[in-house]
Amino acid sequence: MQFHLDGQDIGMFEQRDMDALQQAFNTISVRRMLHADDAEARKLARALIHLYRHGIRDPQQLVTAFEPQDSQSDVA
Repeated sequence: MQFHLDGQDIGMFEQRDMDALQQAFNTISVRRMLHADDAEARKLARALIHLYRHGIRDPQQLVTAFEPQDSQSDVA
């Protein structure tokens, strides 16, 4: 009996997935002045993977998800 497993089904990423995640991670890390071995950087990596697995695949959208939200609304 042969089985075919999609890499996403078992938590694996293709090169294009890794490239998108790495691009977002690098951009956010530079902005936050994180070092790759920091606990905060590992937390960021886990959060990026979580968002990616839930459908946010564009690196810029991933970066935007981690930008501070404006605390003031434009409602007059």
